[in-house]
Amino acid sequence: MVVSATRGEAGQIQDARIATRRTLGKVREQELLQSTQQLGVHHSLCLDYGDGTLAEVEPVRLVDDITRIIRDFRPDTVITFGPDGAYGHPDHIAIGAATTEAVKVSGDARQFPEHRALGLAPHTPDRLYYSYFPRKPRLLADRLVQWLVALCRRFQGTADFGHLS
Repeated sequence: MVVSATRGEAGQIQDARIATRRTLGKVREQELLQSTQQLGVHHSLCLDYGDGTLAEVEPVRLVDDITRIIRDFRPDTVITFGPDGAYGHPDHIAIGAATTEAVKVSGDARQFPEHRALGLAPHTPDRLYYSYFPRKPRLLADRLVQWLVALCRRFQGTADFGHLS
């Protein structure tokens, strides 16, 4: 399952033929759905929070929503943004903190007892991981590609083979 707290409607529009300011959220939601389907992800969900507003949302509201999702889907593993928001993005910081808290409280029946009326029993995921965005532009894969290209006796090609679309 992939969950996005927003539809990304405040983001940049790279191609005006694909989206307008008015349609960007819907377009990005469709992109999420299509990409998760191509990856074999069976469930994807966009919550209805405004892009760029998560830092202003009452944290308990975010934790409640995420706890409800955890109790409903019952994942073994949760991946979210760490305290740095990957690169300091306020929405990422807010959702990462709320998700971390939700993982901590989702197994405690005293937290959000109203979920019981929805048929949601407590559940604690086994693992919580934080996504990591390297600060350096050269990732290990880029270095590996450069090394392979330099092996002119064994490998025929250019570094372009490492740039997948």
